[in-house]
Amino acid sequence: MYLFTGEKKDCCGCMACVPVCPVNCITVAVDEEGFEYPVRDAARCTNCGKCTAVCPVVNKPEAIPTEGFPAAYAAWSRDAETRRNSSSGGVFPELAKRVLSDGGVVFGAAFSDDFHTVHHIKMEDPGDLPRLQGSKYVQSSTVGVFPQVKELLASGRKVLFSGTPCQVAGLRNFIGDDAEGLTTCDLVCHGVPSPGVFARYMEEQEKKYEAKTRGYSFRHKKTGWNFMEVDQVFSEGRSYHSMDWADPFMHGFLKNILLRPVCYRCPFYPVPRIADLTLADYWSVATKYPKYDDDKGTSLVLIHSKKGDGLLHAGNALIVHRTDIAHGIAHNAHLNHPAAEPACRKEFFEAFRGGSFSVAASVYIKKGEVLRRKIRRWIKKTIWRLRFNK
Repeated sequence: MYLFTGEKKDCCGCMACVPVCPVNCITVAVDEEGFEYPVRDAARCTNCGKCTAVCPVVNKPEAIPTEGFPAAYAAWSRDAETRRNSSSGGVFPELAKRVLSDGGVVFGAAFSDDFHTVHHIKMEDPGDLPRLQGSKYVQSSTVGVFPQVKELLASGRKVLFSGTPCQVAGLRNFIGDDAEGLTTCDLVCHGVPSPGVFARYMEEQEKKYEAKTRGYSFRHKKTGWNFMEVDQVFSEGRSYHSMDWADPFMHGFLKNILLRPVCYRCPFYPVPRIADLTLADYWSVATKYPKYDDDKGTSLVLIHSKKGDGLLHAGNALIVHRTDIAHGIAHNAHLNHPAAEPACRKEFFEAFRGGSFSVAASVYIKKGEVLRRKIRRWIKKTIWRLRFNK
């Protein structure tokens, strides 16, 4: 594993190894690319093997085949505001409300107060759920979270944990035997971008607009779910809006340049998954189920266990339709394969070490390509509106 090999492609950054160490010889450090990595004090290490045992890259938990699963659904929240404030159909906040109403606790990714970083946090108040809504294309830190989950489960509380497949796998290994009170929800993950790169991008944005960030969305629905835009709200009444490919950070993310090294060999993409259920955008749902796409957001939900099925179908806050699982998988690339590493990744991070995100981003941003994508977006939007009379 990474702690012994030093190979960054061997570490997903789940940090399950940090709290499991009985002599506390593992700490967390940030590397030159802006990612967190565990660091072992070899002089204090007793070679007990506990860190290796919980590492999901070394010991990937096995999916347990269950008759009738996996199953696929198109789903969205009946509540218009919940759906509007979510990246896709608003399924996760409705699942979270069900767990909270039963006295449970929810863990998910949230922006820091200044919107420069993303961390996993514990949530017990339904009024705080908006902090967990919306896609966050930055690796979320889980330092200190897994022990909290374990303590809550030991006290008899129910827990819903949402994260990337590797975070769910790390938690599963850390908890040990499948806890009755734990429900896990993973995401169809494109790969996790560098927290350090995003923080510097945000610093440069604030310097450019001479104001602090008061709100940020990687995928705002002002122009519809099928045509996402970056939306940044500043103090002083200022704001920034951009098509995804025209935004320098999103451009780098979509080109796979900003991702953690392990993401290019991710072992967690097949179906069935390790989690109880998987959430994704139901891209191209209209090609087979046109009535399920009103451009307000439709979630693809893959169910892998009875526990996940029970949570999805409890109550009536969601509109749920059974769909063809092969169709859903076919139109979500990262259910089929990990991201491909681009040739210019090394060049970007070498430039990034110089201190400027915008200078480093010039490695991959080409004005001609951005223009072509804007034109394609306009054509796609026009066709979509004509097809659905919007």
